[in-house]
Amino acid sequence: MIDIAPMTEYDGDVAAAMGKLRQQLSARHDGSPIDREKIEELIESPYHDILLAINEKDEVVAMAIMSIVMATLDRNAYLEDLVVDDSCRGQGVGGQMLEAIKDWGRQKGCRRLEFTSSSREKKEGAAGFYESHGAELRDTHCFRVEL
Repeated sequence: MIDIAPMTEYDGDVAAAMGKLRQQLSARHDGSPIDREKIEELIESPYHDILLAINEKDEVVAMAIMSIVMATLDRNAYLEDLVVDDSCRGQGVGGQMLEAIKDWGRQKGCRRLEFTSSSREKKEGAAGFYESHGAELRDTHCFRVEL
């Protein structure tokens, strides 16, 4: 049994679990707990949420950061940092998270869900997962400028 819900208050143990999950997502993160100020800023914002998947042992087994992106005509949901613990992959947790993410966007009045994923060469499993859950790979360029 997995319970997926937004994080509503800071918890040091959860911040530590999030740090370990983040490390599984990117080798650039050292596994240290996620910063309290960053977590609280996300919790307090009406335009962001941290979605957590908690198993029956009260362990954080997946997380995602959600944001609302406003445009002149639409409001879209943006997914960042979706990660499922290595020990739970292939058990349906990712699919449950993705459905919860879509529900979050609908509840916020968003028209679509947008996100990026690493190139197929780096994350073949992630690309296949998203496509199997109805995501369409768009022919776009993803740009980034460091500020």
